[in-house]
Amino acid sequence: MIELYQLRWSHYVEKVRWALDYKGLPWKAIDVVAYKKEEMRRFSCAQTVPLIHDTDTGTAISDSSPIIRYLDETYPERPLLSEDPAEREEAWQWMLRLDSTLGLFARRLGYTQLIMECPQVLARLFMPEVCRGLFTRRGWRNLAAPVLGMMLIRRFRFDRNRQDRLYEQLESLLLSLDERLKRMPFLLGHRFTAADITLASLLRPLRIVPHFSHHPRLQGLFAWQDRLFRSHGRDRPLLYEELIAAQRQRSGRMLGRVSWLTSISPEPAVRDEPLRAAVNDQHPVNSLSLMKAWPGYLRLRWFSGVRAMPYVMAPHLQAVST
Repeated sequence: MIELYQLRWSHYVEKVRWALDYKGLPWKAIDVVAYKKEEMRRFSCAQTVPLIHDTDTGTAISDSSPIIRYLDETYPERPLLSEDPAEREEAWQWMLRLDSTLGLFARRLGYTQLIMECPQVLARLFMPEVCRGLFTRRGWRNLAAPVLGMMLIRRFRFDRNRQDRLYEQLESLLLSLDERLKRMPFLLGHRFTAADITLASLLRPLRIVPHFSHHPRLQGLFAWQDRLFRSHGRDRPLLYEELIAAQRQRSGRMLGRVSWLTSISPEPAVRDEPLRAAVNDQHPVNSLSLMKAWPGYLRLRWFSGVRAMPYVMAPHLQAVST
């Protein structure tokens, strides 16, 4: 039995869930309290989500790509990485690069979208069990939203998205990936691998970011993701997708017009230098730094430069529904 310590909405966790299901391994989910992670403290590996504990071998390991490599080496049935060393290394480098770019950028912009558009959703994600669910109730979740928003801003630097040219970097990366997948069915050619699970899973938060989900030059990439989701039974929306879609349908609007951004030409999706491990972008948070996030939270909520537009379903989803 594989114990998977998870945050249900995490795209990195979804990547591991997909790999476990694909390989047909028995597993059970253990939900983690995001800001405490007490459930994982008995393990000696890094205390990051996702983390698995293999009760058969006694192994505990964290970080989505090393988890998948461990699963493939320990349980070789239905392999997700090739036996050929060169192909295996190519898939591994794709996984690390996407973890270190797409995964981090999508997380930052996905949370940014929630903070700008419906921050009350954050309590449903982070505090469902606190005080018996008190902060998920109407009124209370509106009080919790600014605190959670400030905590996330300090941890992931959402207030620096424009300064870090995050939209531009991500647009360039996705355009390059879209061009690659026009020439071949999967990232490495004609064989489905862990690199495809990585790409499709890490794209998930961008389904709520209209600049990308409605981007006319990226519909092929999201259609590729949709096909993979349907063929592998991964097309059930995550909680934040359901909640923000419901709000948009009620209001008839969404925040998606990035007023200061101009589209750019694609650049190479990965660089030549090999990676040994994925990069992370989390920063420590304490009470003092949390209060310093208040101006950043206000700017993100009201002065982000992202303007309202009428709510319409993304073209790739319209194609699926028809």
